[in-house]
Amino acid sequence: MPGHNKDAKHPRFGHLPLSTSGPQDCALTGSHLLRTPYLNKGSAFTADERDAFKLSGLLPSNVQTLQQQVDRAYAQYSSRRDALARNTFTTSLKEQNQVLYYRLIQDHLKEMFPVIYTPTEGDAIAEYSHLFRRPEGCFLNVFEQDKIESELGQWGEEGDVDVIVVSDGEQSAGVGQ
Repeated sequence: MPGHNKDAKHPRFGHLPLSTSGPQDCALTGSHLLRTPYLNKGSAFTADERDAFKLSGLLPSNVQTLQQQVDRAYAQYSSRRDALARNTFTTSLKEQNQVLYYRLIQDHLKEMFPVIYTPTEGDAIAEYSHLFRRPEGCFLNVFEQDKIESELGQWGEEGDVDVIVVSDGEQSAGVGQ
């Protein structure tokens, strides 16, 4: 972007670790980019971005703004039959496009909070084994302690770990088996 200093930090959020402002370099292209939730812009990729990131043929030809995507996602959310189905929809959306997910939640926080958190998240946790799609962490088995180091090594790098929760498998902040 001409005239934009990509290293300049946002005045309000620049003090936060990993904060960014403006266009960011991206080594991913094609379906790899679309499968990376924190980089995927969905149908908001411009024509130039679609060419640069080799997305032609992988997205519908209609370019949408973030607000158009939010409106479409909200219509899909609203069409779900109950709170658990809405929770499953939002979880799936987060796994595809995090910017869209957080913007949708931000725009409809009062309505969606009971669906993405208490009380519906408790129902989703109770049904976790039936709804499981994609892990957001590393799962270790106390009965396979000899595998812990190698399994942690498969998950990510040293700086990738934000929190470790140890549980007997019964419940941890409501997370059951």
